[in-house]
Amino acid sequence: MVKQLGRLYPIITTMTAMLAFGAVANAQTTIQGQVEARLTAAVKKVEAACSDDLKKYCSTVTPGEGRLLLCLKAHEDKISTKCDYSLFDATRNLDRALDRIDQAADACWDDIEKNCANVADGGGRIAQCLIDKKASLAPACQSKINELFQSGK
Repeated sequence: MVKQLGRLYPIITTMTAMLAFGAVANAQTTIQGQVEARLTAAVKKVEAACSDDLKKYCSTVTPGEGRLLLCLKAHEDKISTKCDYSLFDATRNLDRALDRIDQAADACWDDIEKNCANVADGGGRIAQCLIDKKASLAPACQSKINELFQSGK
């Protein structure tokens, strides 16, 4: 299970960088706030499950920039089952969310170009644009937007 950590690290660092950049932007969207809240909750869940392992193996590591994840990966053969499962669960949930986003982007590409071409990237602004213009979107895009933002995941 902890082998999933190798896949989780680049995804988390990318999303963290996107969120950090978005937090600097002047207009924070509702979508960005929801994503930040979910990521924060997921990180807290992993930290709680891995707290003993972090103390035991990574107490001298300075937090930030993925160093704690790298430390856990370096000790993957020794970490607890609880921590291992938590990392697996976080990876699985993130993979599922990214799959849904990918499907929505595919279904909505023409609508994004038509309705949201002038919207700045980042911070969930394009997703918010699609939600705001949902009534004028193609049925396939509307369906994916509904799945993406009403699924709660």
